[in-house]
Parts: sequence; structure tokens; C-alpha cells
Amino acid sequence: MTSSHTPAPTLLQAVLFDMDGTLVDTEQLWWDTVAEAAERLGHVLVEADQPDVLGRPVEHTAGVLAARSGAPAAAIAAELHRAFADRVRTRVVPRPGALALLGALRDEGVPTALVTASPREVAETVVAALAEAGHGGFTVTVTADDTALTKPNPDPYLAACRALRVPPAACVAVEDTPTGVASAEAAGCQVLAVPSIARIDPAPGRTVLDSLEQATPDRLRALVADAPAPRFLVPGFTTRRACAGRPFTARVAGLVRGAARPVTFVATDRPDWLTVHADGTLSGTPSPLPGQDASDVAVAEVTAVDAHGATAHLTVRIPVVAADAPALDLVRVMSWNLWLGGSPVDDHRDKQLAVLLAADVDVVGLQETAVHAAPELAAALGWFHHSAGENLAVLSRHPVVETLGDPGVGFYGAAGARIRLDEHPDGTPHELVLWTAHLNHTPYGPYDACLGGLPAVELADREAESGRVGGIDEILAAMAPDLAAADRTPVLLVGDFNAPSHLDWTAAAAPLHGGHGPVDWPVSRAVERAGLRDSYREAHPDPVAAPGTTWSPVHPRHEDGSGRPEPQDRIDFVLHAGDRLTVLESTTLATGRIAPWPDVAANDWPSDHAAVVSAFRFARRG
Repeated sequence: MTSSHTPAPTLLQAVLFDMDGTLVDTEQLWWDTVAEAAERLGHVLVEADQPDVLGRPVEHTAGVLAARSGAPAAAIAAELHRAFADRVRTRVVPRPGALALLGALRDEGVPTALVTASPREVAETVVAALAEAGHGGFTVTVTADDTALTKPNPDPYLAACRALRVPPAACVAVEDTPTGVASAEAAGCQVLAVPSIARIDPAPGRTVLDSLEQATPDRLRALVADAPAPRFLVPGFTTRRACAGRPFTARVAGLVRGAARPVTFVATDRPDWLTVHADGTLSGTPSPLPGQDASDVAVAEVTAVDAHGATAHLTVRIPVVAADAPALDLVRVMSWNLWLGGSPVDDHRDKQLAVLLAADVDVVGLQETAVHAAPELAAALGWFHHSAGENLAVLSRHPVVETLGDPGVGFYGAAGARIRLDEHPDGTPHELVLWTAHLNHTPYGPYDACLGGLPAVELADREAESGRVGGIDEILAAMAPDLAAADRTPVLLVGDFNAPSHLDWTAAAAPLHGGHGPVDWPVSRAVERAGLRDSYREAHPDPVAAPGTTWSPVHPRHEDGSGRPEPQDRIDFVLHAGDRLTVLESTTLATGRIAPWPDVAANDWPSDHAAVVSAFRFARRG
């Protein structure tokens, strides 16, 4: 939504500079330092390691290396400090345009601050090197030693603004890494990003330039004066249900974008029992409702007011049931591969949030989360989550009361969680168990069949070769205790299996699969033998009429450049076990603008997979 009030522009009051990779060419020095340390510990840094290296404090990166190698984190941190300091002393080089911009700001009387995740010892070395090159110094310096939390938390930038006695909304932060950008934006600053190694995309309140040579004081002033008005990602949404006589909470602050911090929240309309707090928390205890089947929908109109006085509005709907109402009987479950966390698509996190809110789901099994997706989505939505390894997560609008599986699972594997939807009137927990899985992607059966022409008997051998058969067997073994109790507590297994289903590759559907069918795909047979049922195929028994394709909305043609059509197949699933769940509907989901690979950056749909959403009736216990 757009702002309903746009005050006069704010004037630039300070510019806050990151150090490593922004003002001086040390980001590569830091990467090289960590790479050498990692190699000595038996680990080779790759691009996927950037979020744990670039813009992070030494202790964070040392902790990551310690977890992978077993070496003491303190010893690794000490070595990283020493080795990086040695490099800095001899190789500090100002970034192009840095000294000119600093000089121009000094000449115009604009205060500057140095805000770095490096320790003070390193920062002082760099400041001395800049002084030798002609820079007159910073008004304020904030280092990793000066705040309890450093980037990507907002603390360093907030500390600099306090020291300068200026509001964050009147400042521009100059950064070169996604971690630093996250810190500055969380503090409420306008951001000028000049990427050094990791890619940074433009966004509301964020300008991206190739070099500081393109930056001038006037351009920085314009960033503050032209700050975008606040907006909510959606005009309205529905929370999880509230129960009369029991405390209820929800959060909306994470859904605001483009606002100049600090942002405060007020209610323009609300039920008497609900309080809208300034930090965006909604809380209260609904009044009693008469009768077991009584229900109501409370509506709160919430306004966000940013530091400039601009506003945005959100309608929050809260279903309210009586204290003795039956337990929740409708559950919407989603499986979604986020495609490397969504990184190939611009503004992917906001687009992911919009998808989740529009789908109105209760629990989600995620794959390819790239570490940060689940906690960031949960924080924005005010939901709960369980993340395992770097790739798997469970996201839920209801509390996660137990985590299942190996918390350090690799890129492929599975993770689970027990989720408490609510309680029966007698206080008995009303729960389900959800596992999310990701199986190895190669060799890929539809390629072997449709592009390679392998017969069905050889396809089964290739599935075993892929490791998917062994992988699903291990997952089902880990799930065995849950499956044994599925009639009491329903069990769901969702995920990207990278394998088709024998329910799809039938004789009748052979024309959809290069003439192959029937094919007895072993992964889908294994889950069937374990007592898991395919919700999509229960809702749509005919694979010809409803193929349910999830791979791939962005790949109409095969990536090898041959121009051959990409085999389209259903490889993402929502499976269920136990007699208490009944499928009401199941759909595949891929919405909005979807351009084909490689022109995907502007897509509305932030994934290369379609999601699967299944709605279940959750029967009461007898």
C-alpha cells in the first residue's frame, strides 16, 4: 500500500561508512585470510560460504570453521585476527572514489562515521593508512569491540547515530556486503551499496552503484530526501486463531518496508480486548464467547508511522473461538524449494513473504533455505521455525514444540518438527509431525527416460545409483517412531524428492513422459510402503487430466542449449499418514510473472520449483 501522508523531505545529517571492502580494499584480504585458515582445517571456501565470511565479525566466522573442523573456535579466531592484521598493515589500498567522497563531505561539513565489524585494532590500522593518504578522520568510529551485537544486527549503526546525535532516517550508510546492508537497513538508514564481492540488488531505500566514484554529497542528500514512503507487503492478513480466555499475540513489524526508522505502530480500530503496541506486537485475551461452536473474527486496523511521519495501513483479521470450541480441524500444508534461498530473483525475501501470506498456510516444509531464509521469514511473519543444516527448515504459524532428526544434516536429507496447533478443551495437545526432505538431484530419472531413452528396468538401477533410494530409506527409518503413532498424531512428509512418482508415470500418461509408462519409480514406492499417501494424487487421481507439474516453471527448455523441451514432472510432494487427516484439496502453486531462465531476476515467483499446497480436514479424536 502507499503512504497516506508524505511530509517534507528530510535533510542529510551524516554519512556512515563501512570499512572493509567499502573504503579500503580489504574484503578480498579477509576472504583470502579465511580461505587459508579453512584450507588448513580441511575445508575449501566456496561462494555459498560468503554469508558466513563477508561482513561478519571474526568470532562468527571462526565459529563456523570450528563447527566444520572440530578445532577450538577461540584458537581459530586468534589466528584470523593475527593473519588479517598482518595483511592489512602492508596492503591497505583505498577503494576508487573513497578519498574523494570523504573529502567532499568534510568540505561541506557533513559528519561521517566509520562503522565496522572488524576489531578496533584493525580499524585503527586502516584509519592510520587513510590519514597517510590524506583523509582527515571520522567524527565517530564504531568497531566490533563497541557493541554487544555486530552486523547484521542494527546495533553498530544505531550506536553511531546515538554518538552523532542524529536520527537513522537522516543518514546514509555506505556498504559493500549483504550482511552490512541488512545491519544498516535494520537500523533505519538509507543505504548506498557498492558491492565488492557478493551481489547486492537494488530495493526500496537502497541504491546500488558500481563504484564510489559515482557518489557525491548531492547524490547522498537525494537518497535521504527521496526516501520511499512506508508500505506493508500485503494490505491485510489473517492470524492464527485466538481462543477466548487465553492470551494471544501476533506481530506485524516485519511486514513493513520502505519506512524510515524508527517506526511506531498504532491502532485506528481494534476490539476492546486487543492492544496494539508501539513495536508492532498485538496482544490480549479475547472475551468469552458463548457455546462450543461459537466463533468470531476480530478486526484490527493497524497504522505504521515512520520517522518522517509517513504512514501505511494494514488490516489484521483474528479468528476467535470459544474456550470450549473443538480443536482446529483445517490445516493447510505447503512444500516449497526456495531455490538457493531465492537468491537468483530480486527482492526474493519479500516475494516469498507475499506468497506465504497469500497461500494462507499453517505449516511449510522448506528446502534450499541457504541458512538464512527460515529465520528471516519467521521473524517477519511472527511465526515459529526449525532450521537444520544449511538447507532444510520447517516454518509454522503454530508453535514448534519438538525438533526431530539431525540438526546438522547436509544439503540433502531430512528434518522434522512436532507442531502444536492448539489444545482440546480438556487440555490435551492437538499436534502433528512434519518432516521436510531433499533428495539428491543427479542422475535425474526424467532426463534418463525422456532425453536418454533408457528403458524402465534401467531407470530403477539409475535411481539406486543416484542415492535417492538409500536416502529415502534412511529418512523413513528416522520417521519410523512417528509413523507408528500416526493414527494418534498425524505425520506429513513433504519435500523435493528429485524423483517422479509411479502414480504419474502410468500407461495412460506415457505421452506426457516421452512415451514411457508404466514406470515403477522406487522412491514413491518406498513412501507408499511406509504408509504415506500422496495428497495431490488423492485430490487429482488422473495424472493425464492433472499432471501437477512442479519442475519447472522457469525451464521450458533444457539447459544444455540444444533447444530440447525440458521434461516437465511432479517431483515435489505433500505426503501424509494416519487416519485423522482427510485431503480436501491440493494444488501446485507458481504465480505472477515467470520469465524463463536465465532472465529470472525480475520474476514475481521466486523459485525454480512450483510449490505444493494441500488442505486437510483434521478429525477429532474419538
